[in-house]
Amino acid sequence: MHMLCNSLNAVATQLLSLSSPAFQSLIQQRAVWCQEPHAQVSTHGTLTFTYPSPNITRATINNGPVNFVDRRFTDDLLDFLIPLETVTEDTPKVVIFDSSNPNFWLGHIDMRTLKTPITDEKKQLGADYIKFTQLLQNITSTIFIAEIDGRAFGAGNEIAAQMDMRFVGPRARTGSFEEALGLVAGGGGQTYMGSILGKAKAMEYLLAAKSFTGPTGEALGIFNKYYDNSQALKNSVLELAQRIALFPRVALNQTKSVLGFLNPPNDAFQLDFEAFYDIEQGPVQQANIRRFIELSEDQTANHYEMGLGESVMALYGQWDGGVE
Repeated sequence: MHMLCNSLNAVATQLLSLSSPAFQSLIQQRAVWCQEPHAQVSTHGTLTFTYPSPNITRATINNGPVNFVDRRFTDDLLDFLIPLETVTEDTPKVVIFDSSNPNFWLGHIDMRTLKTPITDEKKQLGADYIKFTQLLQNITSTIFIAEIDGRAFGAGNEIAAQMDMRFVGPRARTGSFEEALGLVAGGGGQTYMGSILGKAKAMEYLLAAKSFTGPTGEALGIFNKYYDNSQALKNSVLELAQRIALFPRVALNQTKSVLGFLNPPNDAFQLDFEAFYDIEQGPVQQANIRRFIELSEDQTANHYEMGLGESVMALYGQWDGGVE
């Protein structure tokens, strides 16, 4: 879109002094296309892309009642990320991920894919999930920011942890509930949480399946900043993105590349992912997965899903039904 704007600008400037209706129409078209953020929708409709200012893309998530991570979302995200590996003048310097769902930023993985039998198709979803999470780190020419103003549990929390920055609003609740099901946060959740929080705090929150509110997460360092106003969150994140986008790409690329040494080693990531599939096939885990699907009424935005992460304790008869 930016290349189209540049071309229209160049031609319109040359023809500005002419009064032909056709030429005036071109100038008006240039104004509409280049001054207003036009939306583009991904193949499966799970992501909508807008362009709030030059070199910035806003990717808005919209996938079902809880924004869960399924085949459709994974395909759309890969379709978006893979081209960013090849840098052009249209490659965004900053991508902001937000959500059109006021209650969910990005949900857990589609729990139906965890039920036995574990097919090649299901394993491929897992492999592609790992692929796009690694792309978030390996694409060093683009900075990825999570703008979270809703729930992000399980896969949603893992993906947020693997972005470069995380800013949250008053509705933000994040965490990993997998331990309560007898599973692990095997898509990078454990390894990245350890890097962000340190071993002791990561173990506390992962092993106990505890969730992060905005102020708690900011204090622990998992969130860059908490905003108690949703509009202030959106305005501040865009202001930060605009400032970053002013700077030469080579400097942004070098800084992200160098700080990559703080990431967990890929071997640990891969071992954790492989362990997830071994663990999930156990009878206790499968029973918990079935119960989770039942309680959530097949992953609808019901009282149980809205209660994550505390509602997962219903598996042990210890949830009072409260929703934060």
